[in-house]
Amino acid sequence: MKYFIEMFSPTQAWMDLNKEKRANYLNHVNEVSKEMMENGVSIIAMQENDEDTIHRAGYNFFVIWTIETDELADAVQKLMVNEGWFTYFDQLNLKGEPTDIFEKLINL
Repeated sequence: MKYFIEMFSPTQAWMDLNKEKRANYLNHVNEVSKEMMENGVSIIAMQENDEDTIHRAGYNFFVIWTIETDELADAVQKLMVNEGWFTYFDQLNLKGEPTDIFEKLINL
């Protein structure tokens, strides 16, 4: 299993869309991702980044996913590219398997 975390903020291209076009785009992305959601991709949280967060990342929103396989993780990332997500959102991602990071940090 992988955890996948997206941190993102809207680009000017997103801000230039009217509300109807924004809603249509998000509904479309939701629709084309349904098969993945039925096969081992789960959204744990979709949140706005609190302004009072200490050492706050400079992104307005984040999503935390669990993804059952490497193939599904690849599919999620390809979906973002294929659907033009990065045109509308400036984004950084984190992805990894559960691990003992204390051991890794100690043994650097």
